[in-house]
Amino acid sequence: MPKDPKKLLLILMIVAIFIALVALAVGIFALSLKEYIIAAAMFIVAGWQVVNFFKWKKLI
Repeated sequence: MPKDPKKLLLILMIVAIFIALVALAVGIFALSLKEYIIAAAMFIVAGWQVVNFFKWKKLI
């Protein structure tokens, strides 16, 4: 277990937001290239990161 679990959760929340934003950007770019499967996968990843963010936010 880390020395400060709250600090670890804060870092994980920041990483989750970064991953979600990058996944949204890639998803929008994939839509512009008409790559619908990649876009759908990126939107799923972004949604999952939002779920993770709120789950970790409850723990702080």
